[in-house]
Amino acid sequence: MRIAVIRRDANRVKHLSVEEVPEPIAAPGQITVRVSHVGVCGSDLHGFLDASSTAREDGLAMGHEISGHVEALGEGVTGPTAGTLVTIDPQVVCGECVACLKGWISICEHKRVLGSSLRGFEQGGFQQVIAVDAKLVHAVPAAVGPEDAALVEPLSNAWHVIDRAKVSPEDLVVIIGAGPLGLCMIQCLRARGVMRIVVAEPSATKRDIATAMGASNVVDAYIPGELEAVVASLTDGVGADVVIESVGVSATYQQALELARKRGKVMFFGAITSVVELPLLRILHRELELIGCTGANDETGPAIRALADGTIDLSAMPRATAGLANAEDALGWLADPTSGIVKLFIQPSR
Repeated sequence: MRIAVIRRDANRVKHLSVEEVPEPIAAPGQITVRVSHVGVCGSDLHGFLDASSTAREDGLAMGHEISGHVEALGEGVTGPTAGTLVTIDPQVVCGECVACLKGWISICEHKRVLGSSLRGFEQGGFQQVIAVDAKLVHAVPAAVGPEDAALVEPLSNAWHVIDRAKVSPEDLVVIIGAGPLGLCMIQCLRARGVMRIVVAEPSATKRDIATAMGASNVVDAYIPGELEAVVASLTDGVGADVVIESVGVSATYQQALELARKRGKVMFFGAITSVVELPLLRILHRELELIGCTGANDETGPAIRALADGTIDLSAMPRATAGLANAEDALGWLADPTSGIVKLFIQPSR
């Protein structure tokens, strides 16, 4: 079968090399899945383009947003049956640490992620067939297609942020950044009955999509003071109940803290840089709640059900697809802000 793995050239620049390898066989407790679609996450793009990143290294097949059809069941596995459309939770957890024993799998002490080399190689979906632990495989109803099945992973991440925020329908929620995760959060909030959703985004295309997906107010993030003015107007100067940072740099985290009301919640989700600077006195004097979010916990099932029954509709999110052979070129398209691509899928069968 074919697999696309990262290889560095003589100048240490990363490329994707399509290679032939034996098709995996399902070991006891595993399921092999013939991959249909793999969504490209911002973490894939940044890790691939950053020559110094250790999260996407030589020999790795990227891709953790995976859908496909069951190929074979390993010994001891009872289902789902061959041919079933499934989505894969990419979080490989130990099940034994304190966090796992409490049911907090998103913060497992030893968690690894498919398609990442950050904690040891876990090959991802940029291959035609993948073998994974049966516990990671979730059947998807017929009402959900293969593309949306691949979007279950980012959607469940977004759902986890909203769960952690404990939003109420009357809340005013601000989302800074309307990438795929930010857009998914809009739909998750609407599913929880939240109607006052303010989105800040520099891309005009993504602002239009945010409106189509249910944002009540959309602001050009490039206009200084505009977001602050809109939030002040909507709250009589009190501030937002919940602010979700979905960019990941110091400037937008600082902005999030400025937008939150007293005892408001600021959701820490974006992670382009590993260190950010924060105004301490703002946090102390307004008694803000800072809540970190990573991965998903038990939101995969709810995300699947919400897609299947139409509670969540991601059809307004523009998509593009590419095969393994032109996957590297496609990553360049995704990195180009003028391309208009919001979500890129790799189809290993092409």
